[in-house]
Amino acid sequence: MRKHGGIAGIVFQPLIILVFGFLIALLVPPFQSPDEYNHFFRAYQVSEGQFFCEKRDARLGGKLPASLSALRDSFLYLKNNYDARLSLQGLKNGLSISLDPDNRKFTDFANTAIYAPTGYLPQALAIAILRLFNAGPLYMLYAARLANLLLWFFVIRATLRIWPYNRIAVTAIAMLPATLCIAASTNAEVTTGCLLWWLIAGFMGNLTRELYWKKVLGVIAVTLNKLITWPIILLAGFSRLNKRQLIGLFVAGTISAILWAKLAQNWFIPYDEYHASFRDSQTLNAGVDPGRQMDYVLGHPLQFMITVTKSLFRALPSLGAHFVGKFGWEKNYLPGWCVLLLWLALFGLVLSEKNPFGQKPRMSMATVLLLYVLAFAYTIYLLWIPVGADQLDNWQGRYFIPVAPLAVMAFGNGLLDKWRQEIVRFSAYILLLGNMLMLVWIWMRYWHV
Repeated sequence: MRKHGGIAGIVFQPLIILVFGFLIALLVPPFQSPDEYNHFFRAYQVSEGQFFCEKRDARLGGKLPASLSALRDSFLYLKNNYDARLSLQGLKNGLSISLDPDNRKFTDFANTAIYAPTGYLPQALAIAILRLFNAGPLYMLYAARLANLLLWFFVIRATLRIWPYNRIAVTAIAMLPATLCIAASTNAEVTTGCLLWWLIAGFMGNLTRELYWKKVLGVIAVTLNKLITWPIILLAGFSRLNKRQLIGLFVAGTISAILWAKLAQNWFIPYDEYHASFRDSQTLNAGVDPGRQMDYVLGHPLQFMITVTKSLFRALPSLGAHFVGKFGWEKNYLPGWCVLLLWLALFGLVLSEKNPFGQKPRMSMATVLLLYVLAFAYTIYLLWIPVGADQLDNWQGRYFIPVAPLAVMAFGNGLLDKWRQEIVRFSAYILLLGNMLMLVWIWMRYWHV
């Protein structure tokens, strides 16, 4: 990889992740990242050593301190209310709420209760440490955000050191404004994303046998966190492992994926069966029934593929904007011109370095990427879409950050290699501009009157 100085030498450093990520973590009001309060509830549950959720009275969640849901309720007015703003006094009021750990009630968090505990270990550790000091729940939320950010920073930094190709492009994805908004939240996707990047780097960078057991643990963790990451195991065939080790990776990832998928299936409660007094506040959709939906897909596979294809193409504009420049629950995007410039920078970086991989590994990476997209669509169709629906929404860009490096390595080429230096410099300015603008946009949305 060529050395780059000037602005590019400064911007394309993992330290930038910490700088902008830290500011985003502090500037975004509590629970204004997608599903953040449910991720926080699940992280708190894991911090107490409760690795499995509770299912009772047609409800799903756990018995947590009442102060956690009280804290959530004090900031709910911001959600989906574009005119609402947070004041410093409102933040101080939230910080003054004490944990009161003995005063508990059953708390619903139906969508994240079925997540594996491995996705919450960094957040849970931060929360557990603050519990020792009797800190309030809002302090725990910020600590959980920073724990995720630190995990993203350290794992991505270690990953970039062994990344086999176009490190600049992958670094750019890691520090996109939208990427940092997720990395600086309590979302379980952060753990899954950074581990998946690390595994891809190990598999495609000639994985050594000394790192084998670390990769086994990584495969177990990501497949527990997200069943649809299973295809990543297929890339292990390009590493320097013997047949027995490859079989070990395959078996470990397959067993962990199936194990947690079966547990989640047993726990999941559809909207129509959820307790009527609590279901409308949960991230559940009416008419969803995974069992019946699975039967529908098996009976109408061609119609399902047509639905996926049409829905994906229809969602491409919003998916693209979401991938590079979205924050918060609502349709909060950076300006269209900034989104366009960020995509131009990414395309330029991907097309300006010669690809050392041959046709076979590139086809394999493209295949794994396609399998991930199809598995994502199938999972969303089961858990989010009414039975037999002819459209599939929820194509959010953040779900594809974990596999974005595969696209870089599969489709990257040296078409624009002649202008590599200029493209890198241009991309550095655009990324810096995008992240600075993201801070301004967050301020304008949540703080400025």
